[in-house]
Amino acid sequence: MSHNLNDSTAYRKEKKRRSNLHKLLAIAVAILGIFLIWTFRGVMFEPFRGIVSRINPRTGGEGFPIVLSGSAGYAMNLFDSNFLLLSDTYLYTYNYRGGQMLAHRHHYNAPRQRSTNRRILLYNFNAHEFSLFSRTGRVYEVKLDERIILAELGSSDMVAAVTVSAAFSNRLHIYDRSGRRRYTRWFTDEEVNAVAFTSKNNEIIAATSTVRNGDVISKIYRLRTDTEDDLIWERELPFGAWALQVSENGNYITVLADNAVMSFNSSDGEPAGSYRFDAGRLVKDVYGTEFNLIELRDYATGKTLFVTLDAQSNLIKSEIMPFEAKQVEISGGIVYTLTGGTIEKHDMFLNPVGVTELGDEYRGFIIAGNYALLLGYETIERFALE
Repeated sequence: MSHNLNDSTAYRKEKKRRSNLHKLLAIAVAILGIFLIWTFRGVMFEPFRGIVSRINPRTGGEGFPIVLSGSAGYAMNLFDSNFLLLSDTYLYTYNYRGGQMLAHRHHYNAPRQRSTNRRILLYNFNAHEFSLFSRTGRVYEVKLDERIILAELGSSDMVAAVTVSAAFSNRLHIYDRSGRRRYTRWFTDEEVNAVAFTSKNNEIIAATSTVRNGDVISKIYRLRTDTEDDLIWERELPFGAWALQVSENGNYITVLADNAVMSFNSSDGEPAGSYRFDAGRLVKDVYGTEFNLIELRDYATGKTLFVTLDAQSNLIKSEIMPFEAKQVEISGGIVYTLTGGTIEKHDMFLNPVGVTELGDEYRGFIIAGNYALLLGYETIERFALE
């Protein structure tokens, strides 16, 4: 059988024409796709920005000073041998050499932080969210129906969140290290002012206050979080005190109120000691392993008044200091005070034991081993403590 050459030629021309048409269509689709991606790139890639920041958080090398971006307010805190820096937009973590490990954009309007040796708690004050972080990324985030007014972090990665409820004054929620809620307690007409985890993983201390018939009534509760029969003991505070802070210090529970510091036996809540202050206005409370300190503003002179107390809230020493204190910390049995351009050092009896000259003004500081990390207006500096 013979072939028609004209038919074969026409077939090849038609095949080539279709192939060219397919190529032109593919190029047109590719150009259209690139145009759409470029036009809507902001919407398309926004969900991945947070992921990228967690995968590759480093922005620079190690070393001090660390340059701060902008003039935002910052807060610093220690966790293990590392430290964190919180701004109104970002949570940063650094190692002790000044190397950045995390830069996380948190999107919280009023961020507050707490830390332990292992984890960082970040919560959105008067809003609904809190997150738990390791040094390099977010472990989980929880969103609540009620507004969070207080949150604390325990040494076993347990989180306590106090919320405002429409039906109750406050609710106390406990979450485990995976973000699962394990415990809830309702407070009908009491305001929960402070909570603290104890050395036992399944117990917590809560400090509450209320006003009844014109009288202030504050209570301390020790609670178990793994059983419905949760009350271990409760104790009403004396002096008509309004509870502000609570902490566990060895065998004692220490409570800071607006007019006194009180200690109770951790096991049964029996009073162990107290110090009532009426010489000055409360400025700050600072806790150490060997002793505690409260900073007052002396009513008569307006000067800084330091009061050191033992674990049972018995007075060690009270003294008006010859400087204005910007910030006070206790580390290794020494009181470190940031003043205008120095860090003053005192023992528990408020005897001076040294001074570190800084040569500049700083907003705050933390003690990390033998160094002071100083928060300036543009940088974080590291100074050796002599």
